[in-house]
Amino acid sequence: MIDLTFQTLDAAATQKFLADIASDIAPIVLPEGKTTVQLSDLPFYDEFKLYAVTDTTLAAPNTRYMLYKQGDVTVLDWTNEPIYSVNERAPIKIDRKTSLPYARFFFHYVRGQLGRFIIVEKPEEVVWLANANAKEKADVNQRLMPVTYKGIGRDNLITLTATVVFKNALFKTDIKIAPFEMDVFDPEINAPEHFTIGQMKLTNEDLLLEDLNIPVDPPPGEFG
Repeated sequence: MIDLTFQTLDAAATQKFLADIASDIAPIVLPEGKTTVQLSDLPFYDEFKLYAVTDTTLAAPNTRYMLYKQGDVTVLDWTNEPIYSVNERAPIKIDRKTSLPYARFFFHYVRGQLGRFIIVEKPEEVVWLANANAKEKADVNQRLMPVTYKGIGRDNLITLTATVVFKNALFKTDIKIAPFEMDVFDPEINAPEHFTIGQMKLTNEDLLLEDLNIPVDPPPGEFG
């Protein structure tokens, strides 16, 4: 689950922000006076902040998310490419302190066409369908764990261990994160694999429970 605190910009700051990004986000047009802008600090970036930009002339969902610093805006599109691109320019800091919030941010804003990985640590973070029964809820609750920092392995990748929901199944998995650009030997393909800074990889997936009465999100659209 992601935990971010957003602050709302006042009218003057909103107008300036929209003017600054207008040419860079074309053909997206944000209506003046009808757009609200909020921002949140991200501990793994020194300069970039996360902006939530809401077009109030549209029905919900009507919010786009952007990574922005003065003169540089990137619209998030629910793939990993915009995040990886910003990581190479930011720069990004991936260490013991920042790897957990980075993983939560990444998996919240990267959503594949076949489903999304949702980090779940506590029972209240699991979304259930109305027909879910007490036993399957208890079975899931028993297996949940906090995201755990496991250190830097021999491959020089940071390893976190977490429980995640994918579609209607619960998994335990290792999350590998590259703290810098590197080549890592992959024994499965018997060849080195190139990682850019902040690049993610899931390994050692262990299926814990399946066919759960959990809603499966549709493929993401423009607004998620």
